[in-house]
Amino acid sequence: MKSKEEEEYEKRVKARVLKLKEFLEKSDKKINIVGKEDAVNFEESFRKIRYDSDGNPILETIDGRIRSLALVIEQVDHRDKMKSAISLQQIQEGYFNRIKGNFNHFYKMMIDNNVSPSQVANVIAYGKQPIDNLDEVIKPILKDLEEFWELVAESGYLHLEEDYDSIKAVFGGDLFPSNEENIASKCGIYTDTIILPCPFIRSRHMFNVWNKEQRVYYLLKHALNILQYKELALTELDKPIIAILPDREMMDEFSYENIAKLGETDALYHAGKVFDRKFESMDELIDFGKSLDTIEKVTNEIKDRNRVLFDTEFKDSLELQIKNHMETDSAKAMRTDNPGIIVSMMGFGRMSICNELLVKSSKVGGIPLIDAPTSWEYFKWKLEYDSERTYPDKDYSKLHVVKGLNGLDSSKLQWIGKIPPKGLIELRKSGAINEIREILLKGIDELVNANQFDFTSTSHKVFNNLNNAFNQHQENIKKLTNKKWKIAGKDFGSWLVMGSVEIASACTGNMIFGLPSAILGQVLDAPKLKDLPKTVDNIKQTEREKEQLKKSPLGLMFKYSK
Repeated sequence: MKSKEEEEYEKRVKARVLKLKEFLEKSDKKINIVGKEDAVNFEESFRKIRYDSDGNPILETIDGRIRSLALVIEQVDHRDKMKSAISLQQIQEGYFNRIKGNFNHFYKMMIDNNVSPSQVANVIAYGKQPIDNLDEVIKPILKDLEEFWELVAESGYLHLEEDYDSIKAVFGGDLFPSNEENIASKCGIYTDTIILPCPFIRSRHMFNVWNKEQRVYYLLKHALNILQYKELALTELDKPIIAILPDREMMDEFSYENIAKLGETDALYHAGKVFDRKFESMDELIDFGKSLDTIEKVTNEIKDRNRVLFDTEFKDSLELQIKNHMETDSAKAMRTDNPGIIVSMMGFGRMSICNELLVKSSKVGGIPLIDAPTSWEYFKWKLEYDSERTYPDKDYSKLHVVKGLNGLDSSKLQWIGKIPPKGLIELRKSGAINEIREILLKGIDELVNANQFDFTSTSHKVFNNLNNAFNQHQENIKKLTNKKWKIAGKDFGSWLVMGSVEIASACTGNMIFGLPSAILGQVLDAPKLKDLPKTVDNIKQTEREKEQLKKSPLGLMFKYSK
């Protein structure tokens, strides 16, 4: 007697074959198989399929070739249906309507008083007025958002994944961009779409750890910060400036566990660098940390102080930094004030975030965008560690490159970094920024093909190309400034900042990380997924070409002095 699982599997196979049959019978659908021999084999497999009196395929007559092809067609059909069910614009409208409906009163208060989200949140959460009424609505709000995203998140990601011609920047390294400045104002002119996480989903586990004041503070801060992006997200353009979607790795427990496992592996490696010793497991690392129960004990064991990084802005002695951190909310969330555990485990959270960002960027065909200097340092270490572990017999320092695009004269770069949202929208609608944004793609496709043997020379060439492009960009900015343009009521020159743009890259050979689909498409000349039904003949060849690639993860960091 067949098990329930076997019966379900057989039912799915039959349904897939019927869907394949329906697909082939459509006059506008056609499958061409690569190679004469493969074509003959597939044709023979189709002829062998038999059907019962109800029109259902007989399982024994369906061979492996047909099952594989039917699975591909089912996946394509599923993606098409999910995309057509709801548009990305409708998803964003549904999300912002939920936030606005609950928090518009506080947002209006913030705008009227010209203050930041954190200032409003701090006054209300830690003020003299009772906050029980706000605390009580947190669970229902989180539940509503979780249910909303469970329904529409997949469709949202599919819309972004299949937008092959966009420069997509995936924000990471923090719960959400700083509430003190708009991330789109900072670098939205150099990208098509910036994908932001839903901060409520990203921090939902922390709401169970925080006390009442902290919960209310982050509830308001998140909501008000989100609403600052409403106009940028909802303005109807061919390519949205901002899209907010939840981290799928935070929504799905299985995916969350996998990201945590990657984080554990990197945390052990990072701790090995800090203490100059090898750790085989998290239990071993934790036990080691427990034994260092005083600041003196842990600092005596640290061999590389530069990798014990709490915040790039902290300039105090390492001993004082550890002491101060023992009293922070982060330490309370870890439920320990043991300095040894705090130091030994600091890589876990940071590296988990790096892995989540790289996986998410790979899935949507985007480039990681990091806005926090401390997170940027850990991201660079992550790329360094991957290179070192992938090619242990090579000089990994040559397989991990970080370059500042500061011009060939090493002076600080001038770029468009304070463009107001209305100005950015106006420029997008007019199409006036296409040439500027294209510089980020100049030569980067060469890094995709780079392997351990030529990565160094390729990367230097690419970064020189980028530097030259940005130098030309400087000349273009001068010309634009001289035109005395006014857009959205402001002079073009008021949008300029002096700072730096860094790009990090590494040769890791790791196929789960990689460059944007737009660039991969150029390199492989591969069929777009939406065209797959018309070009199934290229599937095998495309997969073979993909296997030969050594993808190089990239990261972006825009930084200027305020």
